[in-house]
Amino acid sequence: MIDEIENILKELSTEQKNACISSSNVILTACPGSGKTRTLTHRLGYQVLKEPDSRKLKIAITYTNRAADEIINRLEGMNLDLSSVWTGTIHQFCMHFIIRPYAMYSKRLCKGYRIIDEDCKKKYRIKIANDLGIEPHKVDDPFNNKVIRIEYKRLLEKNKEIDFDDILSISNELLDACPFISSNIASIVSSILVDEFQDTNEYQYQILANIYKANKSITLMFVGDVNQAIFTSLGGIAKNKKELESLYETTF
Repeated sequence: MIDEIENILKELSTEQKNACISSSNVILTACPGSGKTRTLTHRLGYQVLKEPDSRKLKIAITYTNRAADEIINRLEGMNLDLSSVWTGTIHQFCMHFIIRPYAMYSKRLCKGYRIIDEDCKKKYRIKIANDLGIEPHKVDDPFNNKVIRIEYKRLLEKNKEIDFDDILSISNELLDACPFISSNIASIVSSILVDEFQDTNEYQYQILANIYKANKSITLMFVGDVNQAIFTSLGGIAKNKKELESLYETTF
């Protein structure tokens, strides 16, 4: 096993190696092309080798499906047993670990639900605007109109539908209302690693914080570049070290 670990770490810089083998929580910030995601992947690989008999999950949260696939492909190239690794977007995480197993505890979801995509959301938005006598093309974003937003939410609830934003808000509501959900999830997780954290929104921070605070033996890693936040208009927030420590009630 020592040889396998050395092989995983051998091509990394000293700083990258330290980030991989640290048993503490880590915030890794660096410029583009400096190997941040690579380091996150090697930390995952290191954790797999250090805990070969552990069934607890190592969770990697990515911003895109492509990034998740890239991490898995890199890990597969290391010839590791990936049965304890889960990686995907925050929406996939919430669906897999929160909404599907615990929908019965949500008043909105307990009688069934369907997830709509962005195309359907756009069609609903245009229809509602037209029904209200508002010409959609004359408004930069019809969802900035309070009446349209209210009618849209009413329509979704009537149709037993949720959109991508609802996945996060309902997941957060479930964790707040039912603390045992956080405890159940936290009990099967040993580490949480977040890629491109500068584009993480408030719900994502809160969801992961709820789970972490239910089991502080979980180790955290946040990887990103606060100067490259490109989704601020979509709710992305680049929290600094102090803010993360306050929210997660821990140190980095």
